[in-house]
Amino acid sequence: VFIADDHELIIDGIKAILKTSVHQVVGSANTGAELIQWLDVNECDVVILDLKLPDMNGIEVLKAFFGKENAPKFLIVSGSYDVKQIQETILLGALGYVSKVELSKELEEALFKIDQGKRFYTDCVIDVIISKQLEQDSLVTLQSMLSPREAQALQMLTENMETCDICDEMRITKSSFNTLISRMTKKLKVKKKIGLVVLAIKHKFNVG
Repeated sequence: VFIADDHELIIDGIKAILKTSVHQVVGSANTGAELIQWLDVNECDVVILDLKLPDMNGIEVLKAFFGKENAPKFLIVSGSYDVKQIQETILLGALGYVSKVELSKELEEALFKIDQGKRFYTDCVIDVIISKQLEQDSLVTLQSMLSPREAQALQMLTENMETCDICDEMRITKSSFNTLISRMTKKLKVKKKIGLVVLAIKHKFNVG
């Protein structure tokens, strides 16, 4: 685990939390530039990333690594619950988002999930993301609204599978996959694929 935060107090706190954990802290940085420079010559499994670094924000850091081969997994740690910012981190590949006030309680579980390639968002974060949607839509089970094939595709999306892998698993073309996504976004009244994932996480969707 590598920590990128401009407050040494936070870095020391994370190290203390992980002192007896199986997750080893291999280094830390106070700026985005230091993080990028370190990752140019080193590797780690997970980066704990603060969104407010002095030289560049966490979104810019995520953009720098988005789509890169062998990029580390990112867990966002922030002092705020800005819904647009949270959604942008998800779109840029971050697998988790934890508030700094929740670190002592949630950090180890978040790292275990993310290390396995799964997503982790605290209940507070999830509630912030979809609060407006829940005000507008009646709460029905997602399972009842989706066809078996749509449900299968959504399950794989929540497991962070790539589009090509989902297509291989379901034995469908990318065009057919896009059609499934389009149908689901219309049914569930969300605009993008990320909205489907957020809803699935909120409703603890699982076809198994």
